[in-house]
Amino acid sequence: MGSSIIERQKQNGWGSRVINLLASDLAGNFLNSTGFFVRNLKYIKAFSEAYPDFPIVQVPLAQITWYDPSSTSFSA
Repeated sequence: MGSSIIERQKQNGWGSRVINLLASDLAGNFLNSTGFFVRNLKYIKAFSEAYPDFPIVQVPLAQITWYDPSSTSFSA
């Protein structure tokens, strides 16, 4: 998402309100979700700028195809 914001800002130029428009679009399309604030999107963009090659992947257990989290019991 951060790299998409950066790319869109490059295309549209300075002052195009890319983050503000994205925040309002996300909030309007995902009514039951929270966190799509301008400040959070700026943090996402800053993270993407600081770590452009950082891989966003699933946690290791979720990558194991035979792992079933519903069969795990943590009770003593």
